[in-house]
Amino acid sequence: MRKFLCLTLLVALGSIMAYAADDHPKVETFAGFTYMRANSATNVPAFSMNGGGGQLAVNFNKYLGFVMDIVAVHNGNISDVHLDTTFINYLWGPRVSLRYSRITPYFQVLLGGMHAGTSIRVNAIPVPPSATQPIYLPGETTPVPSNTPVTLRAVASQTGFAWAPGGGLDIKINKHVSFRPIGLDYVMTRLQNVRDLEDRNQHHLRYTAGMNFTFGAR
Repeated sequence: MRKFLCLTLLVALGSIMAYAADDHPKVETFAGFTYMRANSATNVPAFSMNGGGGQLAVNFNKYLGFVMDIVAVHNGNISDVHLDTTFINYLWGPRVSLRYSRITPYFQVLLGGMHAGTSIRVNAIPVPPSATQPIYLPGETTPVPSNTPVTLRAVASQTGFAWAPGGGLDIKINKHVSFRPIGLDYVMTRLQNVRDLEDRNQHHLRYTAGMNFTFGAR
């Protein structure tokens, strides 16, 4: 009986020590700045985009977690032709974290989609088809006089597949706050080329930095 009690105490103590050693945040939320170097896969040269985003990570144990990522970036004047473009990505996937006392490198592979919206300024001179069929601009009740220059925006948008392998580094400030000086991801998207209407792969590089907030650690 005494041996049984000793064995039970040893097992319980070992379980407590293992539980304490696996001290990790159960949930993490990140918010910060995002820079993307984008490639259109057309004759438009590579361009820079800026914006922000956030992440929600649920950790199953000290090393393995699941991440949900949403980021929006924008450039209002690509190639000096006032091509206004916004990318919004929404990605999910596994993350592996290597947790040390003050720093946590992580690696992840995310899958999902990207929504791309683009508009460009167009200058035109509307000519009514006949005197009895005037042209009205959206929201206007007065017809446009013939041969009067107007400025419009041509708009296009689409949603396609995206995936992003990458990683980063968190530096612990206190129990609930960490600073992320770098998160770096290769982002591949598959969007339709608006000129030949064929699906093409685009290759981008994404950098993020900001604050990571952790919850559930003991």
